[in-house]
Amino acid sequence: MDILQNVMDSSSHAMFTMDRQGIVTHINQQAKERFGLFNHSLYAHSAGRLEPGDLVILATTAMGADDGNLTPEDLAVIGIRDPRLRPNDILAAVGVYKGPGVKPVYKYLRGGESVGLHLDVTFQGVPISVHIGDKQIAVEVREKVYSITYFVSICQAVILDHRTRQVKFWEEKGYSARKEGLGSLLRGSTYIAKGPDQEICVVGYHFKDFFEGELFEEHLRQVLDGQAPGFSDVAYEINGFALLASILPIRDGEEIAGIIVKFRNIEDIRTTIMERNTAIAAAERKYRESSERSLPEEEGSLQTYGSSAAMRAVRRRAYKLSQMDCNIFITGEVGTGRTKLAKSIQQVQPRGGPFLRTDCSAVAPGLLEEQLFGREGGVPGSFLEADGGTLLLDEVGGLPMNVQAKLLYAIRRREIVPVGASTPVPVDVRLLFIAGPELRDELDSGRFRQDLYYRLSAFSVEMPSLRDHKEDIYLLANQLTEQICQRYHISEKNTVRRGFQQANQLRLARQSARAGKRAGGSGGAVRFGHHLSGAYPPAHRVCATDAAAAPTTGGKALYPAGTGSVRRRSAESYEAAGSVSVRVLRKAEGVRSALTDRIHTYFDTMKGEQI
Repeated sequence: MDILQNVMDSSSHAMFTMDRQGIVTHINQQAKERFGLFNHSLYAHSAGRLEPGDLVILATTAMGADDGNLTPEDLAVIGIRDPRLRPNDILAAVGVYKGPGVKPVYKYLRGGESVGLHLDVTFQGVPISVHIGDKQIAVEVREKVYSITYFVSICQAVILDHRTRQVKFWEEKGYSARKEGLGSLLRGSTYIAKGPDQEICVVGYHFKDFFEGELFEEHLRQVLDGQAPGFSDVAYEINGFALLASILPIRDGEEIAGIIVKFRNIEDIRTTIMERNTAIAAAERKYRESSERSLPEEEGSLQTYGSSAAMRAVRRRAYKLSQMDCNIFITGEVGTGRTKLAKSIQQVQPRGGPFLRTDCSAVAPGLLEEQLFGREGGVPGSFLEADGGTLLLDEVGGLPMNVQAKLLYAIRRREIVPVGASTPVPVDVRLLFIAGPELRDELDSGRFRQDLYYRLSAFSVEMPSLRDHKEDIYLLANQLTEQICQRYHISEKNTVRRGFQQANQLRLARQSARAGKRAGGSGGAVRFGHHLSGAYPPAHRVCATDAAAAPTTGGKALYPAGTGSVRRRSAESYEAAGSVSVRVLRKAEGVRSALTDRIHTYFDTMKGEQI
């Protein structure tokens, strides 16, 4: 059994390997499908070549691009000799191969113009329709359609036999690998037979026999010669396909024994997005269904900070996701309660099993792969330790590229490959991910894989920052105060008093100093019995100008004699500040009453103290 071939076949990437001489040694099914080496056509034709008198139908989206290097001069063999034709033109044509005196029919557009060319004609008694669309070319002959899709450029050719006027050849995906581009055929090259489920063998042949691409070939040479350590996710055009490919050396000790190449079609990213959108749509349907039968205690079953509308929406979404057994992506700034939410999801979800948290930012990049996926014969890794349960991966935005690739494989296949192992190990793990806003920068810079991001963000919960739900500040302060009191075994009264006291000492000192300046006097000690206008008793609203008239408490004058001007200005200034505070409290729905009670309790205690 070839272990390498099994591993390659289990990958979602198109892959092939070759030795130092460029001979292909392994290729997986995905690569065969990608490059058209495995034919799924419902029709069949035998091998052959163009013969004089054959009827040629062609359609190219860009003359000279992915069509066997077709040139305007090559078209002379079907009777087209038009000096206006240029490379990169869009062309649809019907003509006879080496048929002197037979006038061809054709239409063309300049390259770069919008694609949308139609040609309908009955040629030598054969009804023919050619359509060049945005992503597909279709040639219809006697109501039978030969279509081919494309991403960048493509050429379709249909050949009718000169004797029977029956179709003897047509292009299918992979014609570049088969060396069947139209330019090559017009110059006399042969084509191979096609049939349902026919496979072209490439193992044992040089890679250039099937794969073309100038930059791709140059990078392969650099890696084989040791001039480059490898290339990761580089954009190439190979056989007319726009691909992202990684070229990695295979080493035998210090020597490079060969190369492994992994491909991803750029169209696959679109497919991933569509899959994600489909999954989101399905989830939304489940949300609507579950909302109709949601339990009254659902919102309170998840422990988060705050009871604002924003936090209720977070709890509602998180709860519904927790019941779906899908992976969940939690985003938000540090300190917004992301980890607390993840732990709450684990507590209310139907899934049991162990719960394991791994902080990816706290593990050295070189050790992270082993930490997560384990090592064969060594540590089991986080995935296996959390098998049957839930794994929380914190700060995934900084994952190295190699770990990102293995994580994507684990999400897709629900199996992992430990370090040093060649056989995948199935795992049953629910994944919770946490990342901050900086993940977008990593994504834009190319340091985080787009396909992995789309997989992660399919089911996401964003934790709002406190600035976006300020109405929760008071409740949050209450919760934190209770936690501090419990942890340090102190009374809540003392904790609140110290906080108010430190804040008010600074504030009142500044206000008194400003009042003294405006009065033009120099102040003595100023005493206040209450610190908000709403808390002043009526008798204290008049500032006395001497000690005899000044209000007292416990036999002490609240204001010392001789400072009437300063006292009056200070009290007026503080009265205004207090009025503003009361107006703000009146606007804070649900908070004013509780907060005012605390303030009264505190200032009753502080009454008469010197600031």
